[in-house]
Amino acid sequence: MKPVTRVLLACALLPLGAGAAYAAKSAETGQTLYNHHCSSCHSMTPPPETAPPIVGLAHFYHKAFEKREDGVQHIMDFIKHPEPSQSKLRAPAITRFGLMPPLKLTTQERRTVSEWMWDQYKPNFTPPDCPE
Repeated sequence: MKPVTRVLLACALLPLGAGAAYAAKSAETGQTLYNHHCSSCHSMTPPPETAPPIVGLAHFYHKAFEKREDGVQHIMDFIKHPEPSQSKLRAPAITRFGLMPPLKLTTQERRTVSEWMWDQYKPNFTPPDCPE
């Protein structure tokens, strides 16, 4: 293969590898943001300690929103301005844990962690029984 052909082939294939690397970095960044900003209160799975676990949050957001983008946008908005009326959890969760403080994240950070949280949905997860 001629050197010029090798260079052209490498340049043509470069975007394919970059896209995969970006997708992996994006998922890793969501986990990293969770570890840094959320994990001190939100465990991944039950039992809850100081806040509802991530799989529970993902469960209720999937119940409330059919489309991923709608759910992600709502999570983003809630992270920035938590309001009881905007919570998708059952009322006893707010009574038990209170509201989270607003997080000072950039719009992109809020999107990344919200997409990551949405993707933590486990179809077989059953939330604990509690009064509505």
